[in-house]
Amino acid sequence: MKDKRFAMLPIATAALLAAASSAQALEFHGYFRSGIGWGSKDGGQTCFSLPGAQGNGNFRLGNECGTYGELQFDHNLFDGKDGVKFDYHIMLGYFAPGQTDFENLAAGGNHIALRQNWGEAKNLPFLNGGSAWIGKRYYQRHDVHITDFFYWNNSGPGAGIEKIKLGGEVKGSFAIFRANGNNSANNPNNNATTMFDGRVHDINLGGAGSLEAGLQYNTADTKLPNTKSGTAVSVEWSLPVLGGVNKLFVTKGTGSANAPNLGNPNNTPGTQDGSWGIQDTLQWQVSPNISGMAVAGHWSFKNNYKWSYIGARPVYHFSDYFKLQAEAGLNRVTAQNQAAAKLAKFTIAPTLVAGRGFWARPELRFFYTYAKWNDKARDGVFGPGGGTVAGGTAGPFGTSKSGSSYGFQVEAWF
Repeated sequence: MKDKRFAMLPIATAALLAAASSAQALEFHGYFRSGIGWGSKDGGQTCFSLPGAQGNGNFRLGNECGTYGELQFDHNLFDGKDGVKFDYHIMLGYFAPGQTDFENLAAGGNHIALRQNWGEAKNLPFLNGGSAWIGKRYYQRHDVHITDFFYWNNSGPGAGIEKIKLGGEVKGSFAIFRANGNNSANNPNNNATTMFDGRVHDINLGGAGSLEAGLQYNTADTKLPNTKSGTAVSVEWSLPVLGGVNKLFVTKGTGSANAPNLGNPNNTPGTQDGSWGIQDTLQWQVSPNISGMAVAGHWSFKNNYKWSYIGARPVYHFSDYFKLQAEAGLNRVTAQNQAAAKLAKFTIAPTLVAGRGFWARPELRFFYTYAKWNDKARDGVFGPGGGTVAGGTAGPFGTSKSGSSYGFQVEAWF
């Protein structure tokens, strides 16, 4: 009698080949950072941030605590002969303080989150090469890397059509986003909002670069008081320069379309009164050895506060695997009827890196950070106790208005 083990070999082989074929369509991407740090006062590393400053709350080099990561899987579900593709994307995010060996992500202070979960149909001929999508996703995010500030960002649950060719290099996108805002009582009227987002991309200006323009409309689908609809207009001009790019962004929002769609840092109800902002970002790569990024901006949130900032991260490569980078920045927040709160920082970071260029990663860094703030930042940006730097007088630095931290950090995306 034929051995059954050998009879099963063709079936097992076929299964392995099918799995291998399927695995070829599965892509794995992600981001992570992690490290350890010390502070100039007892209590460990302190990350210095100014309440009201968006993104990191400061400039981020040598100023990020804990472990954070994103794990993304992309899978091709269908590949048509005419170039049409159906793809699925999912991303999980996680955070832990990084204080011990085993950190349960379900425990307090730790987090695991569903960041993206969406599907798309790409290269559709009746959309002139564009795509259609539905789900929860990062949507055409614009950010400043050195502050981790996503200044044009309507990510979340939605649906839309994207990158439709309108003629020449010009493309158009339209999306609808829905924030249901259900609370513990499962009240669908809690902060429910629908956002309509229309954009025109790649408006070629020849030697003067290109433009992207967008129009956003928020409708407040809720019976809660002090909620408003709103409209925002945003334009970004991109100009290739110094081996990199300069991006000038301006925006004006009314009602709940806060410059656009930024949150209210001190959670004051009834402050959906619109805002405006202007920001210029320069990323340069003048040679294989010399690169960097700089940013300056000002935002005004009506009936709430104003925020200004300026800073830069210059980088010098000594070799393909070692560079020295530094970062200096200043944030200033002026709340309504309050004095200005200020936070300045400086970081130096010798770094092991995989290749040359500003965007080369992974990086393994040693960093030293010095921060200095004023009385208002120590005592309460939005009034006494209303948002403080480094815990205010109850924090590790007490009545002092300066402090430092140092440590090691790894960062990579892939």
